[in-house]
Formats: sequence, C-alpha cells, structure tokens
Amino acid sequence: MKLPKHYFCLNEMTPQHEVEECIMQEWESAGLDIREDEDLAEERGYDRAFEVVNPYRDKLQKIKKILKTNIKQWDETQHDPVEEFKLLVEMIEEKQ
Repeated sequence: MKLPKHYFCLNEMTPQHEVEECIMQEWESAGLDIREDEDLAEERGYDRAFEVVNPYRDKLQKIKKILKTNIKQWDETQHDPVEEFKLLVEMIEEKQ
C-alpha cells in the first residue's frame, strides 16, 4: 500500500488528537516505524512532527541488488543458486 509522503489536516470539526491517532494507526498497520522529531517540528513551526521510517526498505534494496545482479550476469561457477535463494529467504525472514 502506497502511503502519502505528507499528511496535513485542516478540519476544525475533528479534534486534533483523533486525526493524529487515525494517521498513526494507518502507519503502524502498514508496518512503519514512527518517531517524533522535535527538531523538525521546531524547524517547520509545528507543534509536533514525526519521522516515518520503512524498516523493510534496506532489506528490499539488498534483495533487489542480488536479483538484478543475477539477471544481468548469472554465472553458475561463481554463484551457487541454492545458497543465494537461502540468503534471500533469510533476509526476508529476519526480524528488525
């Protein structure tokens, strides 16, 4: 699921904490890490600001690199396919 990069809310009918809670639940259900960033809030003139990090991004980048390398130049003398697939599975199963 692709989430928006920024959330803004201008709705005087809904209390701020309810909107904030709804957005945080959406992020958490997508498996994202949420960290409050006081410096960012101060820099932008907000009361509060949050950094949202996808903990799987680095893992997916590593997997993509292995797959792209294999697509371009598969050499059975250099790569043991069984070992590479085991590595990919380990990376996917690894807990953060």
